Formats: sequence, structure tokens, C-alpha cells
Amino acid sequence: MSIYYLIKQIFLKRILVIKKSLVKYNLSMNMRRDIKKTLKKSKLQGLTKLQKRKIKLYFKRKGYSNIKLYWHHFYTSRSNTFCVEYIPEDIFHPIISPMINQMKQWPALLDKNLSETIFNGFKQPDNLVKNINGFFYVDNKQIERIEAIDIINKFKQQLIIKPSIESGSGRMINVFAINNFKTSFKGMSINSLLDYYNKDYIIQKIVEQSMDMKSLNPTSLNTLRIMSYMRETEIHILSSIVRIGGAGSHTDNYSTGGVVCGIKDDGNLREYGYPYFGERVKKTESGVVLGTFIVPNFNKAISMVKEMHFKIPYFRIISWDIGLDITNTPIFIEYNTYRQGIGVHQITNGPLFGEFTDELLEIGRKYKP
Repeated sequence: MSIYYLIKQIFLKRILVIKKSLVKYNLSMNMRRDIKKTLKKSKLQGLTKLQKRKIKLYFKRKGYSNIKLYWHHFYTSRSNTFCVEYIPEDIFHPIISPMINQMKQWPALLDKNLSETIFNGFKQPDNLVKNINGFFYVDNKQIERIEAIDIINKFKQQLIIKPSIESGSGRMINVFAINNFKTSFKGMSINSLLDYYNKDYIIQKIVEQSMDMKSLNPTSLNTLRIMSYMRETEIHILSSIVRIGGAGSHTDNYSTGGVVCGIKDDGNLREYGYPYFGERVKKTESGVVLGTFIVPNFNKAISMVKEMHFKIPYFRIISWDIGLDITNTPIFIEYNTYRQGIGVHQITNGPLFGEFTDELLEIGRKYKP
């Protein structure tokens, strides 16, 4: 082995370390910028000096120095509950998540077009047409674009179209109807709509959801967001919430006018729901009292998540979106492993990691870029 080769390998490893460090730094800076904007806009009450000292001392003992207090400030003010064990997003996403989730597998394994294959046997929305890297598929058979357009045109009910790779916060998710090759989305033709989405998207039939879940907001598919943790031979549930869309919205996203509410282990909702800004609420806009609502078949949704998690051990912490169909049967919508939105869990249910806090903080402490 030549000296030149060894020097080259050392150089390449140094470059890789620098790149990983820059990614971690940029992710942390972006998250801090976002939370500071949120705090400034919401004008929430700050932490006391004693609370600040407790947080810094707690995390210092766990091996994390220079802890940023933005997230403790936000979670404490929104939930009216102070806990030193809240997990800041700039510890979870750039440090803990890369240690337990194989991020090199993202986003390929999260392509919604692969879900029916990866999770074969689990109830999912019915796909009408898939576009994978510009190629059209129906029932896993490749077809020509003109055939895809004809299939879409013949469908007489509403459809939903969304990117198959990364559609966080409801971006580019649209519901449309068809009439003689014309869609209800901005008056586009089917051909123009497909051009608008370019490639890597999926067109699905609308899920006819549970009447109970529909009562929370009739215009959106209101889903359960369940966060699971794979540990040795068991799957543990870290937190569960329900995401409820705003009046008139087709999506249930918290950041675009929706409300989130914690779910207890028995399926009962907690007393309060939380919009992104503004005061917490006891009722949905449709008038449902949150504290009296019980999620139908919640135990079956939990069992479904645990079974599915074993299918993708590359990711040890996953956020699952689960709907309930008209028969109250759990239906898998999608899963998330990158920016998992841990804030909604901690505002509604308290510190994210619970009994596994020490364990996961210790895993993160060993992080090396």
C-alpha cells in the first residue's frame, strides 16, 4: 500500500468529518433560528433563573454543555408545566437521531411509492397511479403517461395527490375532482397537473374515515401521530397524539392551522388541545370536547405500529401517521424519521423519552460526527 494512498484516505476521512460537522451545525442553526422566531412571535412567558439553572445542571451531568434553553422556554410556556427532562430539538435531531437511525437510508425508504411493498399486509390507502422517477405505474405495472391520464379521468370521485418523497407540513398535498380531463385544482387539466408535480408523486383514493374521527374536523383526515422506539426485541411507544385539521382544511397539520392533543394509554384524549399559536383549547372548532373523546380501536393502532416497526429496523425511532377508516380500522398513512416534530409530543404529553431518557441521552453523548 503506497504512502500516497494512505494520505489520500486520511484526507478523505477528514473531509467527511468536516462535512458531517457542517451538516450538524447548519441543522442546529436552522432549528434555533426557527424556535427564536416562534418565541418572538408568540411572546410567551420566560423561564425563571432557578428553572434555567436546573436545566443547565441536569444536562451538564448528562454530558451536554452549553445547553440552549429555547425549547424548554417554549414547551414550559405552552403546556404550563416545567420539566428539566424536555428534549431540545437541537439535541434530538442532529445528535441522538443520527446515532439510532441510519439516515443514509433516508429518503429512499420513506418513498410513499414503496409503502405498499414494505408494509404489505397492513391496511393502506388505495393507490390509483404512482409516479416513480418520472415513470408511471398502476398495480406495480409500468404504463404510459397517456394511459395514466385516461385512468385518472375515468375515476368519478375525489382523489388526493402528494409528493412521494418528503411532503412535510402538508406541502403539495391537494385534493381534486375530475370532469372531462379537467381537474378542480386551479382549473388545470390532468396533463397540466402531472406536469406541475413533475415526478415522484402518488395519486390515491380518498380514505373514508371513521365517523368518530371525522367529528373532530369534517374536512380533514384526522390522524394519530404515534412515536415508537425499537429497543432490543421490543417496540416501545414514546408518545401518541391526535392531529386535527383546522376548519375547512384538507390536512391535519399543526403548523397550518390545526390542533394537536395528547392521547393517554387507554385512548382517552387529554383535556387540552394546542394550536401552533394562541391559547390552548378544550373543544375542537366543530364543538367536540377533547377530554371526553376516546380514540376508537386505539389499542389496535398501537399494535399495528409495533408490528410495522419491525419491518424497518434501520430506524429505531419513528413517527407514524395512522388514520381510522369508516369501520374504525387503523390504516397506515406514512412514517417519518428525519424532522419528526418532537415538540408537539412534549407540549401535549410531557418529556419525550420518559423512562428511556437516561438511556437515549447516553447514546447521544457518544455521538461523533
